Amino acid sequence: MLSKTDFIQYLNCPKSLWLKQRKPDVYPEGEQSEYAKKLAREGYEVERYVQRLVQSRPDADAYSFQDVFETGEGLYARADMLRKHEDGSIDIFEIKSSTSVKDSNPHNQLKDAAFQAIAVAKTGREVRNIFIVHLNKDYIRDGEIDPAGLLIFADETARVKGLIEETEQQIEDALSLLGEATIDESSCTCLNFSRSHHCDSFDYFNPGIPERSIYALPRLSGAKLASFVADGRFALDQIQLDEVTRLQQPIIKAYISGAPYIDLADIENFIGVLKYPLYFLDYETYASAVPIVDGAGPQEQVPFQFSLHVLQEDGGFEHVEYLADRPEQPRPLVEALEGAIGATGSVITWNRAFENTRNKEMAEAFPDKADFLLGLVERTVDLMDVFKTGYVDIRFNGSTSIKKVLPVVVPELSYEGMEIADGTAAMDGWNKMVNEGDPEKRALLRKALLEYCKLDTLAMVRIFQFVRTLHG
Repeated sequence: MLSKTDFIQYLNCPKSLWLKQRKPDVYPEGEQSEYAKKLAREGYEVERYVQRLVQSRPDADAYSFQDVFETGEGLYARADMLRKHEDGSIDIFEIKSSTSVKDSNPHNQLKDAAFQAIAVAKTGREVRNIFIVHLNKDYIRDGEIDPAGLLIFADETARVKGLIEETEQQIEDALSLLGEATIDESSCTCLNFSRSHHCDSFDYFNPGIPERSIYALPRLSGAKLASFVADGRFALDQIQLDEVTRLQQPIIKAYISGAPYIDLADIENFIGVLKYPLYFLDYETYASAVPIVDGAGPQEQVPFQFSLHVLQEDGGFEHVEYLADRPEQPRPLVEALEGAIGATGSVITWNRAFENTRNKEMAEAFPDKADFLLGLVERTVDLMDVFKTGYVDIRFNGSTSIKKVLPVVVPELSYEGMEIADGTAAMDGWNKMVNEGDPEKRALLRKALLEYCKLDTLAMVRIFQFVRTLHG
């Protein structure tokens, strides 16, 4: 059988789908990520609001959900929603938790719908109209959720039907591939994609790629990557410095030398702008398809927690934290932060764009706090920048994530073994906490959330202290 999910996998990497179906015993089936689980839950939640909306319509009886279609060719489709017309034709509705119609890989919603339409048509049903139901990015919650305001029924009939011929050929190619008992397993098309777009079976099909490879080079253009692949040059020592950008060169230098690449002038530029006291700040936020608080929109990031470590020039050190006990607009969080951050001193974050975007959003939401919040924006510097060109260790493998940097430069600190150890888990943990009726379980979740966010800012402090020793 070829399902819609299978077909999308085929579009992204044909051989990966073949391996999954033909050799499931060697297919590297990983556990579903917390983020994927969150998306699945939200998809069902959005579908419930769609059901509520159509049930209020005069023609409610014409709608049905999760109808299954199987064809003799082996296609399997489960339609999110159908509407039956009196002449026997049907409308297809694909329900999504995104705030727009996605029309490109790695998950093309138009291709989703085209596959569904083809499967339905092959069972002898006429498809009249095709809709993508998605969230209205301009919707703001005010009291009870209004399904009519929350949802947009985008008529994508023309665009989807324009893809039918192409999609039919791709389906035929997919079924033909799956019918092959053997294929060339020496490589897969993901060689031409960046690391974030590699299939789950990349290592199986490409065992000769070294652990430290061209895929560690950040922002490598598609043309440059294709050139290296065509030449069969995957190892970093096969790449000349003048072939890559200034941002990519330190990774090659660190690999070739076998030691960290250090640019003291770059580190001096970072440290030279800092003013004490230093405020190491991290937010945790909750985003959901259906907003859980008034004043928020679909998929809007609502801060519910912060951790703040304050470092004085003389080495004095203190920690301040805040964690909301219920879903709410983050005014109490802003007020707690305002009481903890003085009028002078640099604010240090990891990935400044995230915290600054939240500060700008909260400044717009709370005009009386705008001076304070926009002041933070002006004072914020990004510790992550040091590890782009100032200090590059090949053990980071091209990443500047704090989860990659910390174990290399401050190995005594670790996220290993923590009940909550990443942002998605923090979202899920907070959602469970605010809905937990058992005081003991609630207290345990609260403790885990505080420990995780505290480690984020403590890690920044320790990493900064490491950087400062390099500066001298």
